[in-house]
Amino acid sequence: MRESDIVDIAIIGGGYSGTITAVHLMKGAPDPAMKLLLVDRARPGGRGLAYGTWDDNFLLNVPAGNMSALDGSPQHFVDYCRTIDPAFNEGSFVSRRIYGDYLQHTLRDAQQHWPGTLEQSAGQVMSVRPEAVSGVLEIRLADGRLIRAAKVVLALGHFAPKVPFELRPAAQGGDYIENPWGFSALGSLPDHLPVLLVGSGLTAIDALFRIHSNGNRKVTLLSRKGLLPQGHRPTPKQPAHVPFPRALEKPSLSVLDCMRHLRRNAQRHLAEGGDWRDAINELRAHTPEIWQRWSGRERKKFLRHAVGYWDVHRHRLAPVADSRLKEMLASGSADILAGRLVDCTEEEGGYAVRIRLRGSEKYRTLTVGAIVNCTGPNADLATISDPLIQQLLTDGLLVADEAKIGLLTGASYEVIGSNGEPVRNLFYVGPMLKAGFWEAIAVPELRQHTRQLAQELIRSFAR
Repeated sequence: MRESDIVDIAIIGGGYSGTITAVHLMKGAPDPAMKLLLVDRARPGGRGLAYGTWDDNFLLNVPAGNMSALDGSPQHFVDYCRTIDPAFNEGSFVSRRIYGDYLQHTLRDAQQHWPGTLEQSAGQVMSVRPEAVSGVLEIRLADGRLIRAAKVVLALGHFAPKVPFELRPAAQGGDYIENPWGFSALGSLPDHLPVLLVGSGLTAIDALFRIHSNGNRKVTLLSRKGLLPQGHRPTPKQPAHVPFPRALEKPSLSVLDCMRHLRRNAQRHLAEGGDWRDAINELRAHTPEIWQRWSGRERKKFLRHAVGYWDVHRHRLAPVADSRLKEMLASGSADILAGRLVDCTEEEGGYAVRIRLRGSEKYRTLTVGAIVNCTGPNADLATISDPLIQQLLTDGLLVADEAKIGLLTGASYEVIGSNGEPVRNLFYVGPMLKAGFWEAIAVPELRQHTRQLAQELIRSFAR
């Protein structure tokens, strides 16, 4: 029986995953007595980390036709965009600011048509603990509030990158930026000093553009292999739906098997007048199954040797962003360096960074005014300083996966505890589903996970 002071479902995290889980719950649960709570640190529901910028220079890396927030409604986002400008179409790469507006609109629209109660609350969650007898979960916030919920969804997004060992001396300085998504900090860097970006993926490209929008200076992107994201074709196509490749129907599937298949399929598309991107897009729908078929050894092999090549082809830039990057590289205002950090020392006006060049015994020292850590989100639970993550780990309510890229969940999205069993009434949805599915950080996959989780939650109340 429900108690008046108990929230039916509390969702911690107001980014895409938390917002769209709430939307699916409101669309699928007609119960006027149901109480939902959406808790986020400060941002209004919907924007999250990815869509919190108000700068229209930052574009989505996926065309509008594949960015519907709602699984089963493929035109939902395109239709919204056309209310802003009829020229938008399925192939448009729109700004992240517009996408954040769209998510907020989707949440408000669902709330207006729902007879239940949705409350949004700002605050940092410090702990989530089950009561011993009732199983109700107690949520404590930093301001002292206590919330009791029948079920809790952890919709936690990305955490700031881990500080590489070689950069720890720099981390004590004023012009080391740990959080590459802190656009205000990037915009306040001295406009005449060179900058080093450690990492060369999509996050580094965002940082590069933000830095250059506030003054021109030399920016160097450093990564082990010196790879840069590829661009989308100017006229993107919807991914073709193809069955699981017969060539990969093996009892003991290896990374090498998959790379060979991908290369052959890309060559076939090119020979037929197509595009290598079609081979990536066709395989994308099957990557969760491939990940699950790989042994732990093969997963580690992929993460050690192949993930960089996969990422730069899979996670692509909008065409206009790709063109802008190429122009910056050609002009010399940015360059890419392949190598490994050796050490970093703080000196007057900045840092001296020593790098061992890839495939060589040679070293190079860069003198820069600032360093930005663009090595990617940290998903190694043991090293994340967030108090909620640490409490859940300490209490045995979360378990990291073997590859340290996320956390373990059960078939119904309940988190797995240290005893190997699902934790009753505690669920997770978000990018750390990567541990079980690999492909779980982008909207096309997360919209499926949010819908499936909402359906599980609704069924659990009906039982």
